[in-house]
Amino acid sequence: MDLRLDPQRFFGEVGGEPVALFRLRHASGMEVAVCNLGAKVLQILVPDRHGVLGDVALGYDSLTALQAGAPSMGAFIGRYAGRIGQARYTLDGTTYPLQANAGPHAIHGGPNGSRHRVFSAHQDAPDQLTLRLRFEPSNDGHPGILDLTLSYRLTDDHALVVEHEAVAVCNASPASPASFTPHIFFNLDGFGRPIDGHALMVRASACLVADADNVATGALAPLDGHPLDLRSPRRLGGAAPGEPPLVIDHAYRLTAGGTVDERLCATLSSEASGRTLQVWTTEPVLQVYTADPLGTGAVPDVGKHGVVHRPRAGICLEPQQYPNAMNCPAFPLKRVSVGRPYWARTVYRFGLTP
Repeated sequence: MDLRLDPQRFFGEVGGEPVALFRLRHASGMEVAVCNLGAKVLQILVPDRHGVLGDVALGYDSLTALQAGAPSMGAFIGRYAGRIGQARYTLDGTTYPLQANAGPHAIHGGPNGSRHRVFSAHQDAPDQLTLRLRFEPSNDGHPGILDLTLSYRLTDDHALVVEHEAVAVCNASPASPASFTPHIFFNLDGFGRPIDGHALMVRASACLVADADNVATGALAPLDGHPLDLRSPRRLGGAAPGEPPLVIDHAYRLTAGGTVDERLCATLSSEASGRTLQVWTTEPVLQVYTADPLGTGAVPDVGKHGVVHRPRAGICLEPQQYPNAMNCPAFPLKRVSVGRPYWARTVYRFGLTP
């Protein structure tokens, strides 16, 4: 069976903007497919321990299925990742009401965030894609106009490099809060199987405390004795037979790096396929999500090759800024203004166990 997605099935328009699928290929054999609707990474092909290419990202195989599916699947999230409490915040004496889309809260940029929008796209080389999108207050409620440039690039060492820069385009506008993140659903055994046989390690110094709605409160929890301390590799399905799986939808404050370059923040490995994934980033926080609610809606979420997405079919490793920081004075808040852009790089590097 040819696993590769068919670009013909993604041609169309959304909101009058052209939509297409772009296939990136590297001489190393790695391939990635990206749709410019939401800048969504819908496929990542890398070899297993036997040299057989497998698809290690969840996604969809047509524009119709993508539009009917989970909106965050593979998306590049912005202008602000995570939940913003009560869908509002006050900065410099001005209150900014947002559109709620997670109960009373706003999540992942709200209903008009980047995951729902069409990026302009240009494939610069067989292994590189550049996408662009403008954010305006009239669209998402946040102050300031931002121009985002996003690139996906494949490298010799089986890595997907995700790099972005957001710049403010109007001196008269207030500085804009911003936090972007890739929301790729990984499964190192291939789609259609649970992630319980994966082991995860996160290089963190604390876990962000959240309320009952999973909105960050501004407090930090020490990891010593924490039930989700991942500083040593832990099997997601439980360490022993009968032990409950790790259910994770938590943000971790990453161990500080000594330079502006990206540092290793997480490793994921699979017993079955022998594949490994290292996550390197310049960002301060990693959101880990084991996708336990995936596929629990009233309508089946049908992915590639007719496979129905089930709970725990993938795991998301989302480097970002501090969630809800505009409502948490204890958290640093990234703000973008003219002359003060927001640049970040995350590297997803695939390998094999020795």
